[in-house]
Amino acid sequence: MLLNAWPLPLFYGVHLLLGSVPATLALLLWRTWWAVPLGLMAGLQTWPLWGHPWAVPIFTLEMAWLTLALRRFNGPAGKDGNGRVVLFSMAYWLLLGCPLVFLSYRLILGIDPANVVVVAVKQAFNGVFNTVVAFCILILVLGLQSRQQRGPGVSLRGVIVATTLLAITLPSLLTSLEAGHQLEIAVQSGALDGLRTVNLAISRASSRDKTTRLLMDQLGESMAYRRINADGPILSSNPALFQRLDSEFRDSGRQSVHLSELALLIPRAKGPALRKWVNGYWSYSRQYKADDGSTYLIQVVEPSRAVVIRMQEQSTKLLLMTFAVVLAGTFSGLWLGRRFEQEFGNVLRPLEQQRDQIQPLRLSALIELRDLATLINHRILQVSSLSARLRQANTTLRQSRRELKELLQCDPLTGCGNRTALKQRLQEEVDRCSRSGEPLSCLMIHASNLAVIRREHGRQAADALTQGLAQAAHRRLRHTDHLYRWQDNTFVALVIGCSADDARKLACVLQQVMDSVHITPTTAVGPGVPQDLCTRVWIGHSNLRPGQDSPDALLRRAEEDLQDPRTRV
Repeated sequence: MLLNAWPLPLFYGVHLLLGSVPATLALLLWRTWWAVPLGLMAGLQTWPLWGHPWAVPIFTLEMAWLTLALRRFNGPAGKDGNGRVVLFSMAYWLLLGCPLVFLSYRLILGIDPANVVVVAVKQAFNGVFNTVVAFCILILVLGLQSRQQRGPGVSLRGVIVATTLLAITLPSLLTSLEAGHQLEIAVQSGALDGLRTVNLAISRASSRDKTTRLLMDQLGESMAYRRINADGPILSSNPALFQRLDSEFRDSGRQSVHLSELALLIPRAKGPALRKWVNGYWSYSRQYKADDGSTYLIQVVEPSRAVVIRMQEQSTKLLLMTFAVVLAGTFSGLWLGRRFEQEFGNVLRPLEQQRDQIQPLRLSALIELRDLATLINHRILQVSSLSARLRQANTTLRQSRRELKELLQCDPLTGCGNRTALKQRLQEEVDRCSRSGEPLSCLMIHASNLAVIRREHGRQAADALTQGLAQAAHRRLRHTDHLYRWQDNTFVALVIGCSADDARKLACVLQQVMDSVHITPTTAVGPGVPQDLCTRVWIGHSNLRPGQDSPDALLRRAEEDLQDPRTRV
């Protein structure tokens, strides 16, 4: 922030302040919101320098903008070396910074339009230039850290952007500085020549001569003079003006005037420096010796507005040209950096992506990358062949796992779940219903004479009847309910969201449906036509008591209800 105490002269009335460089560098190095108060402190230092506080919010908002833009649009902190921060700085000054300058300087401070344009362009250039400086320092710091095996390293894109910016910005800035300096000297020399000519003309005319009066009438109000005799009165063409200059104005010094014979008188009152220069006066004084040996001093003054505005207009043009070069350098560096990044990405990106099959790399225009891509393509062919065999093996393995899972959890005869699947599902449903309070009922369904049918009519008839019972139960149950084969002649149904009364009603319906299942055996037990076979179904049920029942307890109570002739359906 102390860098603002030493402004660097750029053009006439235009100084570079480097106070925001440390704040921007801290933001790029550590991605911290502390950059905002640092920007505020740097802006506060411009208050005594410029005589107004309006740069404080503008610089503070710039740091807030850059912090937000880097966090939202630039990805993780490790990518801050890609150069986009310069684009974010340009966007701020185009969208917000310059409009704020026009608002504060033109509408609030009342600065004339020409000077407002100078300030807007100057501050935009200053902000972008400081960002460029901070970014180049960041690349240098990252490079030094990488050599010491510390830090994330520096990207090729960042190096290209920084190198391009330095290669384009510095020569153009130095050239513009020299051109601006020569322009100031030429314009001030013109003002000095005019004042010197008038001063000499007045010194050769008598104070009472009509020539002097005619000369001042021709000059009008643009110039004024006074003659100070060593031992006589002071003669002046505008006494009131010189009285005001002596009491209210001071010499601006060499910071704004390069010629030692020329002085710029500016108001002593506090206020923006631009307003002081525009409302000042050029002054040229010279001492002469009269014929009688006495000496006298002649001072000629002229309003500085026209010359200052002309110099500032020329400075604005030079500054705009320099700014345009910086913009061109920024976009060129970003484009070159992106192109090189794409060239390397074409080689590296396919290797980083998780693909089933890596595609051959496109050959780069760069010879070194072309040779590297050719070598990698040869390896890709070998990896692709191995990957194809691995994919085929994985597909077979997944299919085998699915089949094994079905065998482990599915009854092959009825398609219902087996005991293993029942225990797993029952544990999950008990835990879930205990947490949510949703009712859960367990129905244990027993077919009474399947063993007799199997013994008298064979396994095929018993199996067919068992399948029919399972299909009948499935048709009556909901999609959210689950049916499992517990034993050869016993099924278990888990009914979700079913109270005890509803479970009893469902059990009655299931009993009717399953009792109506009949099959015709292929052979009769005795003489005559084979009779249809059916079975008698008994159903016991239990309802979950949250916090009291375990899965085994719920099954046990359903089995006890099944065995109790007083309660079973």
